[in-house]
Amino acid sequence: MERLRKSIYVLVFFAMIFGCSNKATSKEASENKVAKEGTVVIKIGDLGITDKEIQEEFNMLPEQLKALVNTKEGKKQFIDSLVTREIIYAEAKAKGFDKNEKVLQDLEKLKKRLMIEAYLSESIKLDEKVDDKVLKNYYKKHEKEFTTPERVHAKHILVKDKKLADEILEKLKKDPSQFEKLATEYSIDSSGKNGGDLGFLEKGTLVPEFEEALNKMEKEGEISPVVKTNYGYHIIKFVKREKGILPKFEEVKDAVREIYLRENQRAIFDKIVGELKSKYKVDVNEELVNKALNVDSKK
Repeated sequence: MERLRKSIYVLVFFAMIFGCSNKATSKEASENKVAKEGTVVIKIGDLGITDKEIQEEFNMLPEQLKALVNTKEGKKQFIDSLVTREIIYAEAKAKGFDKNEKVLQDLEKLKKRLMIEAYLSESIKLDEKVDDKVLKNYYKKHEKEFTTPERVHAKHILVKDKKLADEILEKLKKDPSQFEKLATEYSIDSSGKNGGDLGFLEKGTLVPEFEEALNKMEKEGEISPVVKTNYGYHIIKFVKREKGILPKFEEVKDAVREIYLRENQRAIFDKIVGELKSKYKVDVNEELVNKALNVDSKK
Protein backbone atom coordinates (compact mmCIF):
# COMPACT_ATOMS: atom_id res chain seq x y z
CA MET A 1 0.00 0.00 0.00
CA GLU A 2 2.88 2.34 0.86
CA ARG A 3 4.47 1.64 -2.52
CA LEU A 4 1.17 2.42 -4.27
CA ARG A 5 0.85 5.71 -2.36
CA LYS A 6 4.36 6.74 -3.35
CA SER A 7 3.63 5.86 -7.00
CA ILE A 8 0.58 8.11 -6.95
CA TYR A 9 2.58 11.02 -5.56
CA VAL A 10 5.16 10.47 -8.30
CA LEU A 11 2.29 11.06 -10.75
CA VAL A 12 1.68 14.42 -9.10
CA PHE A 13 5.37 15.24 -9.52
CA PHE A 14 5.45 14.40 -13.22
CA ALA A 15 2.15 16.18 -13.85
CA MET A 16 3.66 19.30 -12.34
CA ILE A 17 7.06 19.06 -14.01
CA PHE A 18 5.95 18.06 -17.50
CA GLY A 19 2.21 18.48 -17.72
CA CYS A 20 1.72 22.12 -16.86
CA SER A 21 2.74 25.28 -18.62
CA ASN A 22 6.14 26.83 -17.93
CA LYS A 23 6.07 29.99 -15.85
CA ALA A 24 8.62 32.78 -15.98
CA THR A 25 10.72 33.27 -12.84
CA SER A 26 10.37 36.56 -10.96
CA LYS A 27 13.90 37.48 -12.05
CA GLU A 28 13.05 36.83 -15.71
CA ALA A 29 9.80 38.74 -15.37
CA SER A 30 11.72 41.70 -13.97
CA GLU A 31 14.25 41.54 -16.81
CA ASN A 32 11.40 41.55 -19.34
CA LYS A 33 9.57 44.30 -17.45
CA VAL A 34 6.56 42.06 -16.95
CA ALA A 35 5.25 42.11 -13.39
CA LYS A 36 4.08 38.87 -11.85
CA GLU A 37 0.47 38.85 -10.74
CA GLY A 38 -0.33 37.87 -7.17
CA THR A 39 1.61 37.66 -3.95
CA VAL A 40 4.86 35.73 -3.65
CA VAL A 41 4.18 32.85 -1.27
CA ILE A 42 7.24 30.65 -1.94
CA LYS A 43 10.72 32.17 -2.11
CA ILE A 44 13.59 30.27 -3.73
CA GLY A 45 16.68 32.45 -3.48
CA ASP A 46 15.95 35.40 -5.75
CA LEU A 47 13.04 33.56 -7.32
CA GLY A 48 9.42 33.54 -6.24
CA ILE A 49 6.20 31.63 -6.87
CA THR A 50 2.97 33.59 -6.43
CA ASP A 51 -0.40 32.49 -5.08
CA LYS A 52 -1.90 33.09 -8.53
CA GLU A 53 0.62 30.71 -10.13
CA ILE A 54 -0.16 28.05 -7.53
CA GLN A 55 -3.89 28.41 -8.24
CA GLU A 56 -3.30 28.15 -12.00
CA GLU A 57 -1.12 25.06 -11.63
CA PHE A 58 -3.66 23.42 -9.32
CA ASN A 59 -6.52 24.13 -11.73
CA MET A 60 -4.63 22.42 -14.56
CA LEU A 61 -4.27 19.16 -12.64
CA PRO A 62 -6.59 16.22 -13.45
CA GLU A 63 -9.42 15.82 -10.95
CA GLN A 64 -7.93 12.70 -9.32
CA LEU A 65 -4.67 14.54 -8.63
CA LYS A 66 -6.53 17.56 -7.24
CA ALA A 67 -8.03 15.27 -4.65
CA LEU A 68 -4.54 14.09 -3.69
CA VAL A 69 -3.26 17.64 -3.30
CA ASN A 70 -5.98 18.20 -0.71
CA THR A 71 -4.21 15.69 1.54
CA LYS A 72 -1.24 16.64 3.76
CA GLU A 73 1.25 14.47 1.86
CA GLY A 74 -0.24 15.44 -1.49
CA LYS A 75 0.08 19.17 -0.76
CA LYS A 76 3.70 18.66 0.28
CA GLN A 77 4.43 16.82 -2.96
CA PHE A 78 2.61 19.48 -4.98
CA ILE A 79 4.69 22.32 -3.47
CA ASP A 80 7.89 20.31 -3.82
CA SER A 81 7.09 19.73 -7.50
CA LEU A 82 6.67 23.47 -8.06
CA VAL A 83 9.93 24.22 -6.29
CA THR A 84 11.77 21.46 -8.16
CA ARG A 85 10.60 22.75 -11.51
CA GLU A 86 11.61 26.32 -10.72
CA ILE A 87 15.13 25.45 -9.54
CA ILE A 88 15.72 23.17 -12.57
CA TYR A 89 14.49 25.97 -14.82
CA ALA A 90 16.75 28.50 -13.08
CA GLU A 91 19.79 26.21 -13.39
CA ALA A 92 19.03 25.46 -17.05
CA LYS A 93 18.90 29.18 -17.73
CA ALA A 94 22.13 29.79 -15.80
CA LYS A 95 23.78 27.15 -18.00
CA GLY A 96 22.66 29.00 -21.12
CA PHE A 97 19.87 26.69 -22.27
CA ASP A 98 17.69 29.74 -22.95
CA LYS A 99 20.03 30.33 -25.89
CA ASN A 100 20.18 26.65 -26.92
CA GLU A 101 19.49 26.31 -30.66
CA LYS A 102 17.13 23.35 -30.25
CA VAL A 103 15.23 25.12 -27.47
CA LEU A 104 14.87 28.28 -29.56
CA GLN A 105 13.63 26.26 -32.55
CA ASP A 106 11.05 24.48 -30.40
CA LEU A 107 9.95 27.80 -28.89
CA GLU A 108 9.44 29.20 -32.38
CA LYS A 109 7.32 26.18 -33.31
CA LEU A 110 5.29 26.57 -30.12
CA LYS A 111 4.90 30.30 -30.78
CA LYS A 112 3.65 29.60 -34.31
CA ARG A 113 1.10 27.05 -33.05
CA LEU A 114 -0.17 29.33 -30.27
CA MET A 115 -0.46 32.29 -32.66
CA ILE A 116 -2.44 30.19 -35.16
CA GLU A 117 -4.75 28.95 -32.39
CA ALA A 118 -5.26 32.50 -31.06
CA TYR A 119 -5.93 33.90 -34.54
CA LEU A 120 -8.47 31.19 -35.41
CA SER A 121 -10.12 31.44 -32.01
CA GLU A 122 -10.56 35.17 -32.56
CA SER A 123 -11.64 34.82 -36.20
CA ILE A 124 -14.04 31.90 -35.84
CA LYS A 125 -16.54 32.98 -33.25
CA LEU A 126 -19.98 31.41 -33.27
CA ASP A 127 -22.92 31.96 -31.00
CA GLU A 128 -23.57 28.52 -29.54
CA LYS A 129 -27.12 29.51 -28.64
CA VAL A 130 -28.74 28.33 -31.86
CA ASP A 131 -32.51 28.68 -32.20
CA ASP A 132 -34.39 25.36 -32.19
CA LYS A 133 -36.10 26.32 -35.43
CA VAL A 134 -32.73 26.52 -37.18
CA LEU A 135 -31.66 23.17 -35.73
CA LYS A 136 -34.95 21.50 -36.73
CA ASN A 137 -34.54 22.72 -40.32
CA TYR A 138 -31.00 21.33 -40.38
CA TYR A 139 -32.26 18.06 -38.91
CA LYS A 140 -34.93 17.71 -41.60
CA LYS A 141 -32.46 18.42 -44.40
CA HIS A 142 -30.07 15.80 -43.04
CA GLU A 143 -32.49 13.10 -41.87
CA LYS A 144 -30.50 10.42 -43.68
CA GLU A 145 -27.39 11.26 -41.65
CA PHE A 146 -29.26 10.87 -38.36
CA THR A 147 -31.00 7.64 -39.36
CA THR A 148 -29.49 4.52 -37.84
CA PRO A 149 -28.24 2.10 -40.54
CA GLU A 150 -30.34 -0.86 -41.63
CA ARG A 151 -29.34 -4.02 -39.77
CA VAL A 152 -29.65 -7.65 -40.71
CA HIS A 153 -29.45 -10.57 -38.31
CA ALA A 154 -27.72 -13.48 -40.03
CA LYS A 155 -25.86 -16.72 -39.47
CA HIS A 156 -23.31 -18.38 -41.72
CA ILE A 157 -21.13 -21.40 -42.25
CA LEU A 158 -17.66 -20.63 -43.58
CA VAL A 159 -15.37 -23.27 -45.10
CA LYS A 160 -12.28 -23.11 -47.30
CA ASP A 161 -13.25 -25.89 -49.69
CA LYS A 162 -15.93 -25.41 -52.41
CA LYS A 163 -16.69 -29.13 -52.55
CA LEU A 164 -17.31 -29.25 -48.79
CA ALA A 165 -19.53 -26.16 -49.03
CA ASP A 166 -21.63 -27.85 -51.73
CA GLU A 167 -21.97 -30.98 -49.62
CA ILE A 168 -23.12 -28.98 -46.58
CA LEU A 169 -25.63 -27.10 -48.72
CA GLU A 170 -27.10 -30.40 -49.98
CA LYS A 171 -27.56 -31.54 -46.37
CA LEU A 172 -29.33 -28.26 -45.56
CA LYS A 173 -31.67 -28.64 -48.51
CA LYS A 174 -32.79 -31.93 -47.01
CA ASP A 175 -32.99 -30.60 -43.45
CA PRO A 176 -32.63 -26.80 -42.94
CA SER A 177 -33.02 -27.24 -39.16
CA GLN A 178 -29.49 -28.70 -39.08
CA PHE A 179 -27.89 -25.33 -39.93
CA GLU A 180 -26.66 -24.49 -36.40
CA LYS A 181 -25.39 -28.02 -35.84
CA LEU A 182 -23.48 -28.04 -39.14
CA ALA A 183 -22.08 -24.55 -38.44
CA THR A 184 -20.69 -25.78 -35.13
CA GLU A 185 -19.23 -28.84 -36.82
CA TYR A 186 -17.74 -27.38 -39.99
CA SER A 187 -17.43 -23.56 -39.85
CA ILE A 188 -13.89 -22.20 -39.55
CA ASP A 189 -15.22 -18.83 -38.39
CA SER A 190 -15.27 -18.02 -34.66
CA SER A 191 -19.06 -17.72 -34.89
CA GLY A 192 -19.20 -21.47 -35.50
CA LYS A 193 -19.23 -22.23 -31.78
CA ASN A 194 -22.45 -20.17 -31.58
CA GLY A 195 -24.14 -21.99 -34.41
CA GLY A 196 -22.78 -19.53 -36.96
CA ASP A 197 -24.63 -16.59 -35.37
CA LEU A 198 -23.17 -13.27 -36.55
CA GLY A 199 -25.66 -11.13 -34.66
CA PHE A 200 -26.89 -7.92 -36.29
CA LEU A 201 -24.81 -6.64 -39.21
CA GLU A 202 -24.98 -3.05 -40.41
CA LYS A 203 -25.59 -2.41 -44.08
CA GLY A 204 -22.44 -1.19 -45.83
CA THR A 205 -20.01 -2.87 -43.43
CA LEU A 206 -19.80 -6.29 -45.09
CA VAL A 207 -17.71 -7.64 -47.95
CA PRO A 208 -19.62 -6.94 -51.23
CA GLU A 209 -20.37 -10.57 -52.20
CA PHE A 210 -21.72 -11.40 -48.74
CA GLU A 211 -23.84 -8.26 -48.54
CA GLU A 212 -25.20 -8.71 -52.07
CA ALA A 213 -26.38 -12.21 -51.23
CA LEU A 214 -27.86 -11.04 -47.92
CA ASN A 215 -29.76 -8.20 -49.63
CA LYS A 216 -31.63 -10.72 -51.77
CA MET A 217 -32.90 -12.63 -48.75
CA GLU A 218 -36.21 -11.74 -47.10
CA LYS A 219 -37.80 -14.80 -45.53
CA GLU A 220 -36.92 -15.86 -42.01
CA GLY A 221 -34.83 -19.03 -42.10
CA GLU A 222 -33.99 -18.62 -45.80
CA ILE A 223 -30.65 -20.21 -46.76
CA SER A 224 -28.43 -18.83 -49.53
CA PRO A 225 -26.52 -20.70 -52.25
CA VAL A 226 -22.76 -20.98 -51.70
CA VAL A 227 -21.21 -17.48 -51.68
CA LYS A 228 -17.52 -17.03 -52.45
CA THR A 229 -15.52 -14.22 -50.80
CA ASN A 230 -11.87 -13.65 -49.96
CA TYR A 231 -12.48 -15.50 -46.70
CA GLY A 232 -13.68 -18.68 -48.36
CA TYR A 233 -17.11 -20.19 -49.12
CA HIS A 234 -20.16 -19.10 -47.14
CA ILE A 235 -23.64 -20.48 -46.67
CA ILE A 236 -25.82 -17.75 -45.18
CA LYS A 237 -28.98 -18.09 -43.11
CA PHE A 238 -31.27 -15.06 -42.97
CA VAL A 239 -32.87 -14.41 -39.55
CA LYS A 240 -34.48 -10.96 -39.76
CA ARG A 241 -34.02 -7.42 -41.03
CA GLU A 242 -34.40 -4.16 -39.10
CA LYS A 243 -34.92 -1.01 -41.10
CA GLY A 244 -33.00 2.14 -40.22
CA ILE A 245 -34.66 4.27 -37.56
CA LEU A 246 -34.82 8.06 -37.57
CA PRO A 247 -34.74 9.22 -33.93
CA LYS A 248 -36.95 12.10 -32.86
CA PHE A 249 -35.42 15.57 -32.98
CA GLU A 250 -35.41 15.94 -29.20
CA GLU A 251 -33.44 12.70 -28.85
CA VAL A 252 -30.59 13.95 -31.04
CA LYS A 253 -30.91 17.69 -30.48
CA ASP A 254 -27.49 18.03 -28.83
CA ALA A 255 -25.82 16.06 -31.62
CA VAL A 256 -27.60 18.19 -34.25
CA ARG A 257 -26.34 21.38 -32.57
CA GLU A 258 -22.77 20.07 -32.38
CA ILE A 259 -22.71 19.03 -36.05
CA TYR A 260 -24.41 22.27 -37.14
CA LEU A 261 -21.86 24.40 -35.28
CA ARG A 262 -18.95 22.31 -36.54
CA GLU A 263 -20.09 22.70 -40.15
CA ASN A 264 -20.43 26.45 -39.71
CA GLN A 265 -16.98 26.65 -38.16
CA ARG A 266 -15.59 24.68 -41.06
CA ALA A 267 -17.30 27.00 -43.55
CA ILE A 268 -15.78 30.07 -41.86
CA PHE A 269 -12.37 28.37 -41.71
CA ASP A 270 -12.51 27.50 -45.43
CA LYS A 271 -13.50 31.10 -46.23
CA ILE A 272 -10.59 32.48 -44.20
CA VAL A 273 -8.10 30.10 -45.82
CA GLY A 274 -9.44 30.90 -49.28
CA GLU A 275 -9.02 34.63 -48.70
CA LEU A 276 -5.52 34.17 -47.26
CA LYS A 277 -4.44 32.02 -50.21
CA SER A 278 -5.53 34.85 -52.50
CA LYS A 279 -3.66 37.37 -50.36
CA TYR A 280 -0.38 35.43 -50.06
CA LYS A 281 1.34 34.08 -53.16
CA VAL A 282 1.98 30.34 -52.82
CA ASP A 283 4.64 28.73 -55.01
CA VAL A 284 5.25 24.99 -54.47
CA ASN A 285 8.45 23.51 -55.87
CA GLU A 286 7.23 19.95 -56.35
CA GLU A 287 10.70 18.58 -57.10
CA LEU A 288 12.20 19.88 -53.85
CA VAL A 289 9.13 18.86 -51.85
CA ASN A 290 9.39 15.31 -53.17
CA LYS A 291 13.09 15.28 -52.32
CA ALA A 292 12.36 16.48 -48.77
CA LEU A 293 9.70 13.78 -48.35
CA ASN A 294 11.85 11.18 -50.12
CA VAL A 295 9.01 10.21 -52.47
CA ASP A 296 8.96 9.30 -56.14
CA SER A 297 7.63 12.28 -58.12
CA LYS A 298 6.37 9.95 -60.84
CA LYS A 299 3.90 8.16 -58.57
